[in-house]
Amino acid sequence: MNESLSLFKLLADDTRLKLLCALAEKEQYVELLAEKLQLSAPTVSFHMKKLLSAGLVSARREQYYIVYSLNRELLDVTLSSLIFKDQQDGAAKIREEMYRGKVIKAFMPNGYCEVMPAQIKKRQIIYEEIFKRFEKGRLYQEKEVNEIIAAVHADYCTVRRTLIGMGWMKRENNVYSVVEETEESF
Repeated sequence: MNESLSLFKLLADDTRLKLLCALAEKEQYVELLAEKLQLSAPTVSFHMKKLLSAGLVSARREQYYIVYSLNRELLDVTLSSLIFKDQQDGAAKIREEMYRGKVIKAFMPNGYCEVMPAQIKKRQIIYEEIFKRFEKGRLYQEKEVNEIIAAVHADYCTVRRTLIGMGWMKRENNVYSVVEETEESF
């Protein structure tokens, strides 16, 4: 989190933001930036060193000048990936959510799953989406379970058996309920 916090503090300066905007137009050297922004060359140099050390800009020598350019790759990073950057699984969670979203969009575009995915990981995502329709602590009759599943997928028997087989739901005397421990994983 310290690295992200440092970056946010660095970007909280008006002069640095103006420098980044100027570099977004084209790469430039200190004197051009100073003239364009009506700043002194030492002030521009001071701020450019900070931006350079943060990796927001890069520099290369051209004859007597150092030409600065914007590091667009770093600026394309999303806010959420910056916030979660220092957490071990933050980036993985973001990628997983993006993947989940793609799978749901592909197989449940209008909230209904016409064809169950063949790939196990994708199929599990669809089962998880169906499972979210059941409330913890509530008892369901088999007919009610079938209706809830049928609203999402035609083969309610297979889905119902799968939810039980995965240990997400249990069945006792034709009464179904959500298994308490698994609810937190969703």
